[in-house]
Amino acid sequence: MERMPLSFANIGCKVIIHDIAGGEDFSKKMVEMGFNKGTEIRIISNNNGPIIVRLGESRIALGRGMAQKIMVQAC
Repeated sequence: MERMPLSFANIGCKVIIHDIAGGEDFSKKMVEMGFNKGTEIRIISNNNGPIIVRLGESRIALGRGMAQKIMVQAC
């Protein structure tokens, strides 16, 4: 399956987190928020501004720079 940055995913798409780039502090922060390898997330909004994803029962907004560092693959 094709891997891409989270910021490239389309609205409504379900993706699986494959890898988190960007250093130890960033990776730790993402894991603490629930962005673990193998976790499925759904794209709620990917227009101008932050990307909004559904992670479990939560909705989380990520800046575009953060989303560029999260590599995903489509389900």
